Amino acid sequence: MAILDDIAEQEVAKNKAIRGYIIRALARGNQNAILVRQLTNALVADGMIFSPDISKYLDYLADGGYIEFSDKKVNAYNVYRKDGVIQLTKKGVDLVEGTIEDPGVDV
Repeated sequence: MAILDDIAEQEVAKNKAIRGYIIRALARGNQNAILVRQLTNALVADGMIFSPDISKYLDYLADGGYIEFSDKKVNAYNVYRKDGVIQLTKKGVDLVEGTIEDPGVDV
């Protein structure tokens, strides 16, 4: 059972790290925004993900109010296919600046 706990802990830490990476990348982007394809390419290049599917991370951040999609027809699950743009919200900027904290995001 301890092995499963270690694997689960590693998965949780990886999820937090990827969410933090996304938030930091947006903070460095022009007007706190970035193309999702650019973001996924950077995550793959840095060895953090192997597939460009980052929908679960984007969904978590969108549900938390930290990011938004530039197009109303775009969501966490179709943003890659539609070549969409995501950007930080005011709450996302607060997360980057340390004004607020989220235990699920390693900023």
